Amino acid sequence: MFSSLRKLWFEPRRSSLRLWMLRIHKWAGVGAGLYLAMMGLTGGLSVFLPELRNTLVGPFHIPAGQQRMSLQTLQNNIEKSNPSFRLYRVYPGQTAVQADRFEEQTEDKTIREIIVDPYSAHILIDGKKDVTFYDWVRDLHANLLSGKTGKTINGFGGALLLLTGLAGIVVWWPGRRHVTAGTFRVSTHKGWHRLSFDLHRLVGVLILLPLSVAAITGIGLAFPKLTGDVVSAVLGPQSELFDLKSDKRSKQKTAMKRTGHEADGDQAEGKNDVVSRKFAGLDNIVKVARELLPGGTPTRIQPPTTKNGGYVVWMHLPGDWRDEGDNRVLVDGTSTMLLGVQLGRDMSLSSRVIEGATAVHYGQVGGTSTRVFAVLVGLTLPLLYITGMVLWWRRVSRRRSKTPVQATPSVTFAAEDVYVVETQ
Repeated sequence: MFSSLRKLWFEPRRSSLRLWMLRIHKWAGVGAGLYLAMMGLTGGLSVFLPELRNTLVGPFHIPAGQQRMSLQTLQNNIEKSNPSFRLYRVYPGQTAVQADRFEEQTEDKTIREIIVDPYSAHILIDGKKDVTFYDWVRDLHANLLSGKTGKTINGFGGALLLLTGLAGIVVWWPGRRHVTAGTFRVSTHKGWHRLSFDLHRLVGVLILLPLSVAAITGIGLAFPKLTGDVVSAVLGPQSELFDLKSDKRSKQKTAMKRTGHEADGDQAEGKNDVVSRKFAGLDNIVKVARELLPGGTPTRIQPPTTKNGGYVVWMHLPGDWRDEGDNRVLVDGTSTMLLGVQLGRDMSLSSRVIEGATAVHYGQVGGTSTRVFAVLVGLTLPLLYITGMVLWWRRVSRRRSKTPVQATPSVTFAAEDVYVVETQ
């Protein structure tokens, strides 16, 4: 084994291991290259999905001196027009000219997306969720338009991409003594076949690291349970979802029973039922989160679910990785009592790694420049597929025409000789 690795390091062209890597790289590219190219293209588009979706509603005119209406007022107007609607999520506008987005659940469990002008309460868009072209692209990239089955397939696709990239770097490696400036040269005057070879080789080497990161994080998103177990085993246990205080829960339940609001108590225990008359309002809930995290921006509000007994407010603080923020505040919807909090800076290392996987995968670290880089990385997959197919088809065509191989042995392993050998 050691001798094989040593030969691969010093004289890779004479290594049988490299030959196997060449076969893996070739047939993985031919068999799944189109799929990987599609994933790169849709992934690049998905990076700017929030900005693209915002183009559905252009900036609106703000009357002089007018303030935004409260979120609860807008929600009441929606429910007044549609009594069967129940709040599912709220995405407050992040700028003065950005509308508030409400997601409402109907009686048949359909989720409708309602975008509202926060100054006039005029409904700008009212339709089923995830039906725009941008949502279609994101669903194609994440789930292949087939839910959990597609996500699982993408998990194996990420593993295949990682294997293909690692095999490619082994095939490219010219040997420790033969790495020169010519190894990274792109010839533009020796025909388009040679240009395809040089581009495929150079782009593949330069982009291997970010593609590997995209593949690994993609695998993590496809298999969250397995990924969580592995990361926890290596880096330690994950943080609890919320720092809940049992005495707060008991005091809350006792107070509710004394006032006779049994329905409110049921909702605080996780039932997403009709909001009681004593509901404090969305704005008071957000106020609690703002007071707890001064300088934070609320990005999402989630009503009670079976996993917790309060309203969850996602808060974005300067320096957070993800667009929606790394912090969550859990607030009781009736008493506005703080039930729990999860701060990104206080999470364990394993939790931060898992939480940051999505941010890294979609280029949400480092601002716009990182997103642009993520788009370029995604676009390299179609480029690698096209150039790789050109090289493969050239080889197939020569075999069909029975053209004799004219490769000239060379002990220097210069780029010229490598090209001749690889394309015959």
